[in-house]
Amino acid sequence: MSDSLREQLLKTGLASEEDAKRAKAGKRRKGPKKKKAERRKQADDTIRDAKLYDQAKRERDRELNRQREAERQRQAEEKAARRMVLDAEIPHGQDRNSDVAFHFTYGERIKHIYVSPRHQKQLAAGELAIARTKGHFRLIPRDVAEKVKPKAPFLIAFLDEGAQEDDPAYEEFPIPDDLMW
Repeated sequence: MSDSLREQLLKTGLASEEDAKRAKAGKRRKGPKKKKAERRKQADDTIRDAKLYDQAKRERDRELNRQREAERQRQAEEKAARRMVLDAEIPHGQDRNSDVAFHFTYGERIKHIYVSPRHQKQLAAGELAIARTKGHFRLIPRDVAEKVKPKAPFLIAFLDEGAQEDDPAYEEFPIPDDLMW
């Protein structure tokens, strides 16, 4: 009884030779068809994954370009602010009248620059400001300092914000003109 089922069916007459061939051919076709379907599904998954990857990459590239453009814009604004400070600089300390030291806080330190008495009064009144560029403190008009501050606040070393508004509690106690510290 070593005959296969196929041979047994052929001997009994329940199946013909053609039926056996079709059954055998059908078995062979099912295997590759299944694999083709799996390959198609894998290919579709790969295409979908590639599209998602491309979309994510484009979004990352757009965000990176936005960041680079923002950085370029920030650097251009800083450069323009520095140029404004240098163009609007009021000379001080070079003439013989610049013998008054004006003290101000810069960061956590007290700094000073030598200015004329007229410039000292203007600084105290808030008409002038002090900016720091290229390692030097420079006198600039208040309006220039107010234009520079939003673009590059680190350039402004001293801008007396409270000088324009007088505190009503201290109206009775004016600051003497000759006060030095």
